[in-house]
Amino acid sequence: MISRAIAFAAAVVVAGYAEAQTIVTRSGEHDTFTRLVMRLPDGIEWSLTQNENVATVNVGSPTAVFNTQSVFDLIPRTRIRSVSQAAPGQPLRIDLGCECSVDYYQQSDGYLVIDVREGRSLTLAEPSDRASLPLTFPSARAGRDFNIDSRDLASARVAMGLEDAVEQTFGSAKRQPLHTGPVEIPLLGDETGIAPAQKAEDVAVPDTKDDDDKPSPETLTADSSLLMDLEENRRAALVNDTETRLLQQIGRASDQGLLNPNEQGQAALQLDPLGNENRPLNPLDNMSVTSAIDRETGLFAVSNGRDEAASHCIPDLEIAVYKWGKETPFAEQIGALRNEILGEFDQLNRDATLKLARTYLYFGFGAEAVSTLHMLSESNLKPRSREIMTTIAQILDGEELPVNTIFSGQQTCSGGAAFWAAMADGVVKKGANSDAIQQTFARLPAHLRVQLGARMTRLFAEAGDPSVAKATLRSVDRTGVEGVPDRNLAEAAIAELDGDTDAVARNLTEEVAEQSQNTPLALIELVELSYAERRALSPDVPDLTASYELEYRDAALGAELRKAEVMALALTGSFDAAFKKSAKLEERDGLMARDSVNTPLMTLLTENADDVTFLKYALIFAHEAGATRAGQVGDIIARRLLDLGFAEQAEMILRKMSLEPQNEDRRMMSAEAHLQLDQPQRALVELMGLEGQQADRMRAEALWRNKEYERASEYMMSAQDLDGAARGFWLSEDLEAVEAISEDAAPFRSVAEVTKQIDSAVREPEGLPPLAEARALVESSVGARSSIEELLRKVERTPDEVED
Repeated sequence: MISRAIAFAAAVVVAGYAEAQTIVTRSGEHDTFTRLVMRLPDGIEWSLTQNENVATVNVGSPTAVFNTQSVFDLIPRTRIRSVSQAAPGQPLRIDLGCECSVDYYQQSDGYLVIDVREGRSLTLAEPSDRASLPLTFPSARAGRDFNIDSRDLASARVAMGLEDAVEQTFGSAKRQPLHTGPVEIPLLGDETGIAPAQKAEDVAVPDTKDDDDKPSPETLTADSSLLMDLEENRRAALVNDTETRLLQQIGRASDQGLLNPNEQGQAALQLDPLGNENRPLNPLDNMSVTSAIDRETGLFAVSNGRDEAASHCIPDLEIAVYKWGKETPFAEQIGALRNEILGEFDQLNRDATLKLARTYLYFGFGAEAVSTLHMLSESNLKPRSREIMTTIAQILDGEELPVNTIFSGQQTCSGGAAFWAAMADGVVKKGANSDAIQQTFARLPAHLRVQLGARMTRLFAEAGDPSVAKATLRSVDRTGVEGVPDRNLAEAAIAELDGDTDAVARNLTEEVAEQSQNTPLALIELVELSYAERRALSPDVPDLTASYELEYRDAALGAELRKAEVMALALTGSFDAAFKKSAKLEERDGLMARDSVNTPLMTLLTENADDVTFLKYALIFAHEAGATRAGQVGDIIARRLLDLGFAEQAEMILRKMSLEPQNEDRRMMSAEAHLQLDQPQRALVELMGLEGQQADRMRAEALWRNKEYERASEYMMSAQDLDGAARGFWLSEDLEAVEAISEDAAPFRSVAEVTKQIDSAVREPEGLPPLAEARALVESSVGARSSIEELLRKVERTPDEVED
């Protein structure tokens, strides 16, 4: 007897667990919203609340489990970032990725539809009570008999807001809900004509009798005195009985599709009088009841889906390329699989086809793998898996990838996704998990390490990590394979990181000589290195670059080759040909392409061209160049024009750079140009605020041209031009200032002394007899004459002074 009781109890427990309700959640992406659809079991109570960027679907079943494993197979993580459930019976948490509003409704067939739209939802004043579900009525399962006891009361309180069951001694309690789901409707102040009494009569449920002619329990109406206990008084006070019934009827009609909200005109405030966004499902806070079966199996049923949804990294199982093939020869594996892809009656073997595509990827054949994947229909292969393998195929073939791929943002992952994300991005980003990248690379078969090793080396070299770059190259060397593709480029990248430009040039030259598929890229880097280091370039490089440009003229690499050709011609001194190619470059690729070669072309012209060739193109540049081109190379061109005496053209270029940030060198050149143009006042304006001997020297020259010799001499003293200062003081007749200057530092001081002697010599004698005075005048005139001759010999007159 005891054994039978134990067996019966076990059967009851197993039957109770078997009632666990799995709610499959599906998704769909639209232009303006993202949709989630789930089929709610019959009679289950639910509500949906939103708190800023979190929406919560509350269910009134302690065994409800949301299956969300396939939610993100069809939608991106933009509007909806994650969907998760903590445990069976707990709310479904929807984390939003934007300031979104959540619209929802339930169809007549039981499907709950949730639409997430961009745009901030209205914030409503919520009651302070901590109840979780709105005021709705429970729906018992049809045909199920039960007696009300303490457990039923506990279940009613868990649902919160459900009507109190009426204790029955016999019969079945078959109840229908007056409304399923929360009530959120517009409350407009101008709506009239609703008779509360009449609505109350419509809501009343008539008494019924069962087959035994016994009265069935009455379904309770929305009388707050029956539905609320003392703990819910504050929440019940917000809504009276009439409003509750009206809201329930309108909400029920909306759920059944009989009513559609009017979105025209002024947006109406939505009100959920009984809801609270932050309330937990269970009103008994911090309390939960679970069994051993729940802990062992219930939570495990949802753990996989939750972990997968919470992680943005692709699992290693989906990208384990090193497991997609065997060590047997390529021909044997591919041949066997190709024979299996078509079965009886030419039916496609899905597993064999998928394995063939993965085997192609294992051996590094990306295009063949993509072609094989095209044989599989959408129903035979998940879009996520197709996109993963297609992206890996493009990486293996070295194709140009879009900015956003399925591996975007996964360089920080701890698995193989970090490696494929770095290869897809074409750059090792800051914070990337370099250990995971190296570990994944080490697990690849030898032929894939050879195929991808040099590329990975360049990525880490460009990221400034020489240790990982060198370790990767050593890993490729250990394979024993000779003729590794891209090896010269990888070694050049490491040498550049070490600052060994000679090794960089040597590796690039070897890569060019091999005439491989990387020769165009090596040519471009070799030309750029030669320009940066001002290295001599082989005369045949321009012709070789032109030949590859013709081959790649319609590809993205063609534009880079055209720029390299212009630079190569300038490096070899063929400026006429370089300017012709530059003009064609503008016609073919636009102004931006021309501006990109403007700096190297005009720089090499200014540095290396003879005066005639330089003036041939520099004078045209001065008249035609805009602010952008002038700002790139205007300083060096203006400097050489000033040195050649073309001050007007130099000033024209400097004036075009007026919008560029001012610097002292540019202002000094502008002042020099104004002095050459005999505009001393404008030169003084340009020199305002500048300090230094050169600035003082130019100020002195400007003042000298204004015949302000004394001020000019003061600036010459500051510029340590003592001889010029003595000359200025002498011209201003300040002989005392001249005598203060040392004769060794200022040879012109002797002129001042001779001038002083002349003044003494021509002074008339006083107090002498007439004959003696006449003799003295003759002697003084002879002395003055000789002093003047000496003065003229010492004074060198400038051309400007001669004209004056």
